[in-house]
Amino acid sequence: MLIIPAVDLMEGKCVRLIQGDPDKRKIYYDDPLEAAELFLEQGAEMIHLVDLDAAMMRGDNTKVIERIIKRIPLKIQVAGGIRGLNKIESILKIGAYRVVLGTVCIKNPEIVEEATKKFGSQKIIAAIDLLGGVPAFHGWKEKSTMDYIDLARSLEQTNIGGIIVTCVDVDGTLSGPSLDEVSKLKEIVNIPIIASGGIKELKDIRRLSQTQVDGIIIGKALYEEKFNLIDALRIAENAF
Repeated sequence: MLIIPAVDLMEGKCVRLIQGDPDKRKIYYDDPLEAAELFLEQGAEMIHLVDLDAAMMRGDNTKVIERIIKRIPLKIQVAGGIRGLNKIESILKIGAYRVVLGTVCIKNPEIVEEATKKFGSQKIIAAIDLLGGVPAFHGWKEKSTMDYIDLARSLEQTNIGGIIVTCVDVDGTLSGPSLDEVSKLKEIVNIPIIASGGIKELKDIRRLSQTQVDGIIIGKALYEEKFNLIDALRIAENAF
């Protein structure tokens, strides 16, 4: 089970939001590279880099992303506002390990299939962001009428490399993860599932490991020093 620390970017800084609300943000590092360097030192294998400005269609942090990728010798998966083949290609060209697609999975699923064919399944994964149990998109401003299980099944048919499921309702709240959604997806699809949102303590990692989830993205709990990445990685090593 992979533990993936998150570095969320807004206006060039490393921030965390509460429930996806840009008005409820806290800046942790003026230079996000410092966060990435810390996770490198603590043994991370991969970093989840999110361009919140791009996700919300209010700018982008491409230069910051490129700087981190070039300075940090880890696998970097990039998410946020990636809605076309040209953007996917540009992110991969600057050295990203893989890209995470969100809105296009709902609005333009044909792009997902084209991307997996062009770049390979290992380079493309999907994000299903649940708000009130329903997939949300466009920076969590809109909700889909599609059931998240049906969405996951359709994504699996595109030969995508995996799915990140985030429960936006608990994201950034330190209130604990939503285990039900993760468990259901693990039962229904046969592609890797990564859980995200609400992690508050090491016990949550153990609970999620029981769902046989393939990875866990952790953000605020690390920044608020509820536990450190070293301890989280130790638990993950003995998860199964």
